[in-house]
Amino acid sequence: MRVADTKDEVEKKKHADLLAIPPHGSEVYIGGIPQNVSEEDLRVFCQSVGEVSEVRVMKGKESGEGLGYAFVTFKTKELASKAIEELNNSEFKGKRIKCSTSQANNRLFIGNVPKSWTVEDMKKVVAEVGPGVLSVELLKDPQSSGRNRGFAFIEYYNHACAEYSRQKMSNSKFKLDNNAPTVSWADPRNSESSAASQVKAVYVKNLPENITQDCLKKLFEHHGKITKVVLPPAKAGQEKSRFGFVHFSDRSSAMKALKNTEKYEIEGQTLECSLAKPQADQKSSGASNSQKSVVLPTYPPRLGYGMVGGAYGAIGAGYGAAGFAQPLMYGAGATPAGMAMMPMLLPDGRIGYVLQQPGLQQHAPSPVSRNGRGGGGSSSGGKRNNDNNNRNRGHGRYHPY
Repeated sequence: MRVADTKDEVEKKKHADLLAIPPHGSEVYIGGIPQNVSEEDLRVFCQSVGEVSEVRVMKGKESGEGLGYAFVTFKTKELASKAIEELNNSEFKGKRIKCSTSQANNRLFIGNVPKSWTVEDMKKVVAEVGPGVLSVELLKDPQSSGRNRGFAFIEYYNHACAEYSRQKMSNSKFKLDNNAPTVSWADPRNSESSAASQVKAVYVKNLPENITQDCLKKLFEHHGKITKVVLPPAKAGQEKSRFGFVHFSDRSSAMKALKNTEKYEIEGQTLECSLAKPQADQKSSGASNSQKSVVLPTYPPRLGYGMVGGAYGAIGAGYGAAGFAQPLMYGAGATPAGMAMMPMLLPDGRIGYVLQQPGLQQHAPSPVSRNGRGGGGSSSGGKRNNDNNNRNRGHGRYHPY
């Protein structure tokens, strides 16, 4: 019993020591320093800004000589920001130095999470492992609102807390129920500077046919300020299962709307909600840039909106076409009555629009090879097919260029 008590006390002290280290964002990279500078010299120089907790002058493993850069940890994030502002491009021992925010990681990626787990289940486990847990992001399965996608991102107070928990969870004896998790540093692309972490829009599907923007806004506005609600026209045959986007003024409101405790229902239909997916994530999730699937979903575009494919097959502000780096191109002029503008990938790789009745499927143009001939079949056959397609479309073809 005494051994267990002693072990608990050691663990508590370790946790306290980790939390005593300044928070993430308080470490500053300083480059261009003299190779022979000492840590004490750099500490004195930086203390003109405010209290310094640690100085690490980087040296070669074999030579032991300075590498010309260092990391300085200030007591607070505010002091670190002040140091970057005041010390960047200043002179230190005859050299002009550069200062910027250190890229120390404080987020972990955890894979092989039981798909039946909730955010609360995940929070409970990681809180028992180590200190300093700031947030837990357990991504929902877009196809099943009651399940997660099998992975999570954990943000910690500082790098030291994250490293401590990473080592603990990397132990082969550590399990999530019966699952052996994969634990690693979160990819910088998924950090707070990434496109995914800036998304403030919630994708909502399974909406009833007669849903309105005002109705959808009232359903979500208790989570925070809503900047706009987007309801694309229903596809032919799918009028009773529409989708939309709710855009919040800040990300925290969007995340509140997606808590597992939140359930939404309109006219007896249970809504399925998830965070809208940015273009960068479309590419990383395996969206192909192949020209085989050249016809995009058949609904008219709205100015300022791009196509979102992948798991959502929807549109949202600021989100590009899945797998396409080119911007969507719009032409001028009014759309004739009974017709809609349908996006199509053209042979030269650009995206144009074709006037078409909603619900009709248009033919895809043959991809153009480097020698200028159409792909698939013989060159003569490809030419005849293209000529026939052009005649069939006739004056209905819309030229956006």
